[in-house]
Amino acid sequence: MPATSRRRALLLICGVAVAVATNYTIQGPVLGIIRAEFGLSSADAGAIATAFFAGAAITMLAGGAIADRIGTRPAVTLGFALVVIGNLGCGLLAPTFPALLGWRALGGLGSGFSFAAGAAYTRAIFNDRGRHLAQGLYGASFLLGSGITLAYMPFLAGPSNDWRLAFTLSALATAAVWIAWALLAPDEARVPAGAGIRGSLAVALRERNTWLLALCHTCGFGMAIVISTWVTLYLVDAFRLALAVAGLLGSLTLVTGIVARTLGGVILEGGMPPVRLIRAGLTLAALGLTTIALAPELPVAIAGLVVTGLGVGFPYAAVFNGAAASARSSPASAQAVVGWGGTLTAIFGPPLVGTLLDATGSFADGFLALAALVVAVLALTSLLRPIDLAATDMAIADASGPSPV
Repeated sequence: MPATSRRRALLLICGVAVAVATNYTIQGPVLGIIRAEFGLSSADAGAIATAFFAGAAITMLAGGAIADRIGTRPAVTLGFALVVIGNLGCGLLAPTFPALLGWRALGGLGSGFSFAAGAAYTRAIFNDRGRHLAQGLYGASFLLGSGITLAYMPFLAGPSNDWRLAFTLSALATAAVWIAWALLAPDEARVPAGAGIRGSLAVALRERNTWLLALCHTCGFGMAIVISTWVTLYLVDAFRLALAVAGLLGSLTLVTGIVARTLGGVILEGGMPPVRLIRAGLTLAALGLTTIALAPELPVAIAGLVVTGLGVGFPYAAVFNGAAASARSSPASAQAVVGWGGTLTAIFGPPLVGTLLDATGSFADGFLALAALVVAVLALTSLLRPIDLAATDMAIADASGPSPV
């Protein structure tokens, strides 16, 4: 692929990631409004995020395997279209809470189908040079999309607190990105999978590293989503901040994660062993979550949000390119399994925090439970086999041809 096409492809797939990820946290800033309208408990309100990620979990594994067979660009296009439809449905056709959950689940189905395909597309558009940085930028784009909703949703809702209007306007912007992707995205260099759809997934599932890296990702993406779901209400309740101010401060974890995911790719390009980078990220995530839980004052809470952002961001490129390196004949399937791990936390984390909030009246127990999970996963990284990213880069470069630059 020519250099100009690669740059266009990277820009567009990152744009897709931003647009899709706005749906990850879109409910967070207006969660209190939705909860009041439908008379929901905190645990029920957490189900709005759970519905989306439950849908993603259903299709993510199949989406990766199908992308290994039909190509990543068509898989991204189809999945992204479902995200747009689900987003519009939330704004225009959700008069009841069950209807809202249904549209959220439809968007999640599309997100899961396209996520691993997008990661594989990102990997395929580069040969050996720049692959890890590109993967870091792709991952950072998801956090960018997740973060900007915390800032703009209160403003789109306006003085009337119209959450449906905010969903609709956000959906229209997402649809514009889908059109640009469908018209302008170049085809990727295909590396044929070595097995059928079921065989591709089976290859990935037989590899121990796939499972362990999926566990690591539960403490990355999933943790960021759990925090994003509740952080605005946490800051409003704990420190009596205005909703708009709380939304801006709440985006700090995701904004920091954007930088950290990009830097993680740069660090991998510099030769740091992937497992070492993953462990560093997990350590920071546990420290940050504990700080948030126990913060006596706002500045301490802000520091915890920033440290958590670093922790959830650094491992991204190492986890996903490490999965591809561990299952070289089925890379998209391996990356789908890893993405599925992060989705599980996004499914179960928000209701967990909400349930503990209902029981204790405080966010501390929920954040401490998440920190304990991170510490457990950190201990399990001792079981990871060595990951040879260089060998995978060479194999893909040989299969897709010499780089023009």
